[in-house]
Amino acid sequence: MNNIQSASARRRDYWLCQLAGWGSLSVVAVMSSSQGDTEGVVRFAVAKTACMISGLMLSHGWHQFLSSRGWLDRNRAFPFQGILAALALLSVLQVGFLVLSDLVFRRGDVLREEGLPIILLMLFFLWFGAFLVWTLCYAMVLSRRRALRFELEKLELEVNIKDAELRALQAQINPHFFFNSLNSIRALIYQDADAAARAVSQLAGMMRHTLQAGRASTVRLADELAAVDAYLGMEKLRFDERLQLTLEIEPGLDEVAMPPMILQTLVENAVKHGVERSAGPCRITIRARRDGALVRLSVANQGVLTDASASTRLGLANASKRLDLLFGPRASCTLTELNDSVVASIVLPQVGA
Repeated sequence: MNNIQSASARRRDYWLCQLAGWGSLSVVAVMSSSQGDTEGVVRFAVAKTACMISGLMLSHGWHQFLSSRGWLDRNRAFPFQGILAALALLSVLQVGFLVLSDLVFRRGDVLREEGLPIILLMLFFLWFGAFLVWTLCYAMVLSRRRALRFELEKLELEVNIKDAELRALQAQINPHFFFNSLNSIRALIYQDADAAARAVSQLAGMMRHTLQAGRASTVRLADELAAVDAYLGMEKLRFDERLQLTLEIEPGLDEVAMPPMILQTLVENAVKHGVERSAGPCRITIRARRDGALVRLSVANQGVLTDASASTRLGLANASKRLDLLFGPRASCTLTELNDSVVASIVLPQVGA
């Protein structure tokens, strides 16, 4: 549909330029015919108008010829001699039309002029220059059109590359999440079979969310929080009272868009480096609040910031990369230590999923 509209717009613009150009020449020609008796002026004006109409027809035929042969195509050698020969032929034909219109409307006055060969030669070079300028303008339009098409293709390619990168990064996260969950279930099997069964059900629900989220580049914050809640519910079965959770979610943020599983990744790191390493209770605090045109999310766990493991570095690098691909410099992901807690923070624009 867009291609059809584009072709229609090009045809419209082409004819507008054609009519404007040749129409302007006709006006100038008619205005230069204001000397002599009234009948002579009218005949001269009609003859010149007919000549401009023939110029319009010849230039349109020249346009069709150039389009069919592709002489101005950048992927072909420029046929310099062929174009000069064609312009010479167009000029001869136009001079012929001029003489014919003069015979029809002015009874051949131009043929009775002194120095007729010089006049015809001057007319030939005049029309040669006119068709040459027309061809140069057409070549510039084609060049500009190709440049715009190249820019559009480049933008489309960049979008496709970004989409592929997002899918690849998400594919790296999903197995990481899955294997962490299996390890949790494995630990439960030897401790509490019923709890393990419930954990399997929760894992199935989380994997369902993961598969659904994998079809889109963004999900709602509300859906991401639901998946995190299911994940922490499963981990609660393993850690019991050691895992303590605090949610501080400002109302009205349910529709904020974010990359799938990005909050899940930060929560997993908080469990791995906070709860797992803590002998006693360890609190994880998840916050979401507005900050002007931005939304700030944070996942904090009690503990100190140590050298990150390879999986943590991968998770944080993926989170930063996905945010950059989706939202550009407006979004960010950082990891800091604040008040005896490790805080992973995400900054998002307030965009709906």
